[in-house]
Amino acid sequence: MDKKCLTTALPFLSRLDKERRKQFEEYFETAPQWLLESMRIEETEKESIIFYEGDDVRTVCLIGEGMVKVTNCSLQGMSYSHRPFTKVYAYGGMEILMEVQEHSHTLETITPCTVVKIPRKIFEHWLQTDIAALKRESKLMGEYLFEQACSSRDFLFLQGSSRLACLFSDWYENYAENGILRIRLVRQELSDYTGICVRSVNRCIKKFTGDGYISRRGNVIEINRKQYLLLKERAGEVFKEAI
Repeated sequence: MDKKCLTTALPFLSRLDKERRKQFEEYFETAPQWLLESMRIEETEKESIIFYEGDDVRTVCLIGEGMVKVTNCSLQGMSYSHRPFTKVYAYGGMEILMEVQEHSHTLETITPCTVVKIPRKIFEHWLQTDIAALKRESKLMGEYLFEQACSSRDFLFLQGSSRLACLFSDWYENYAENGILRIRLVRQELSDYTGICVRSVNRCIKKFTGDGYISRRGNVIEINRKQYLLLKERAGEVFKEAI
């Protein structure tokens, strides 16, 4: 596939960093023209639901820019947010490979996002007629599920504050801009990600702020490079002690 054709179909690629753009180019390396023509780009506001768990899979979605969270309901109706998968990934592709008709989780934006949507039937036809695309999608799905399994296992060994330190470290590595990570503080969301109660989240945020691990600007948490290294060191030391 000509890279110019992909850039024409996805103009936002010119705004991405080299690594992220390369991921898109590799993902759609064998994409036919009819697939590119089926794509629809949507600019989505922060805190918007792209689809709910249980919705019919009508389109697959790829995140071009921005942060999203993946949540599903577990035992007793509690919500659990998965560790974010930062590579180019087709949300809804897993359900297609598994021949499932409904989304297995809820996808919600954290920041404003650029979302690429492809109709299910067209995406499914691409996988059925392109073995390279099928292998690539299967590999990404396997990586995604493996990362989730490892993350869940790691969290079993960590106390609440160390879980939060791991989460902030991950977010910094993947979403910091110009050396600064800025995230809006929503305690319930942090609770969903880490599996600790909101009260514990409050205590951790207060302690992290007092110890200099994070900075606060109203309802926004800011983490610079030095603070990121402190958080990463803290999480690593506690994990070594736990195992």
